[in-house]
Amino acid sequence: MSTTWQEGRDGTVVGYRERLGAPWPVWVLVLSLCGVLALAYGYVLGTTWGLIVFATTAAASCALLLLTAPLVRVDDRVLRAGRARLPLSCVGRVVPLDRARTREVRGPQADPAAHLCTRGWIATSVLVEVADEQDPHPYWLVSTRRGTDLARTLAAARDRSRASEG
Repeated sequence: MSTTWQEGRDGTVVGYRERLGAPWPVWVLVLSLCGVLALAYGYVLGTTWGLIVFATTAAASCALLLLTAPLVRVDDRVLRAGRARLPLSCVGRVVPLDRARTREVRGPQADPAAHLCTRGWIATSVLVEVADEQDPHPYWLVSTRRGTDLARTLAAARDRSRASEG
């Protein structure tokens, strides 16, 4: 198996995988709003239309929540955060950030050129420095619920990738 990176290709050995899905309170809120809309339509047009509106809006809302939840994945070739991919050869320092540090790096201390794959409902993140001078992004900030695990797995995958290249 070749360990060289190819544009747009993920590796085969997955070391870390996390879907940045919405927490249960967001789901409850979305379904409640669908219910309120269904009640309004049901009051005016009848119960059948209310049920149709609820089923349609709930299905569309749930599909939207599921389809927009990015995947964070580390394999033997790349770090994948949503649709973006960073070859392991371009991964520099990896730092897990707690809630307060994430808020600082995402807010007042943010670099406008940084690549962000963040979700407001996830309080912690990992900062990944990009070790490629040609890349316009100085670092990636990736939301994660398991920052220490992601940082450890990414650093180990980066080191294995560099050892196999050199």
